[in-house]
Amino acid sequence: MKKIFAERALVIMISIFVTGLIFLFSSVKAGEKAGHKAMVNNGGSMNTSAYYRVIDTTTLNYQIIGGVSSLIGGCGVLISGYAIYKEM
Repeated sequence: MKKIFAERALVIMISIFVTGLIFLFSSVKAGEKAGHKAMVNNGGSMNTSAYYRVIDTTTLNYQIIGGVSSLIGGCGVLISGYAIYKEM
């Protein structure tokens, strides 16, 4: 019973870890898309500092989400992997 729970937890933690990595590596693209969308919403022209602030904050938000998810998923993988190893 414990082994099945640990295996399921391992799969979930691996998926959280991979999702976090995807957020990390796609953060720049998401920031650029948000900057472009803000530019379009403002009629095609925008203050340069505001444009870069939108890009920077969106990129940072995605990096934080990705880092936290990767950290939680990575720790969960280690703990679940250890529990499975201990059951063997």
